[in-house]
Amino acid sequence: AIYTNSKRGVVFDAGARDLEGLEKIEGFNAYVRGWDPSFLREVMLTGINVPIRIGTATVFPGDAVLAKREGVIFIPPHLLEQVVISSEFIALRDAFGHQRLREGVYTPGQIDGRWSEEIKADFLRWIDRHPELLPMSRQELDEYLKGRTW
Repeated sequence: AIYTNSKRGVVFDAGARDLEGLEKIEGFNAYVRGWDPSFLREVMLTGINVPIRIGTATVFPGDAVLAKREGVIFIPPHLLEQVVISSEFIALRDAFGHQRLREGVYTPGQIDGRWSEEIKADFLRWIDRHPELLPMSRQELDEYLKGRTW
């Protein structure tokens, strides 16, 4: 019913059942503490769209949810743009770093540590040569980089 009505998934800090049935629902994602074949008992709904705890995180209505195999994070709406842009930048930086390591241009210590001015300049030239990898405009990237310490 959740997916039919919302096209969203669920995050349970508890057990759920019917893993095989849920896997058949294309596009549905369920992140749960564990799977158990029993039915629910001694459970009471105490609220809808209210703050809750999932593990050690407090989740508020309107928070964005990013769930991956490694775990689940909750992002307050006022931080979402900053988190997305920072994540996109880190993905670009990682792609550049991996390529340069494979090419033998830099050592792991150079890529994993604070970048020199030479590496920063090489990265920006690399971006200019691969604009298709940039998930934002170059102007947006330049604006973001003004506040970044690399």
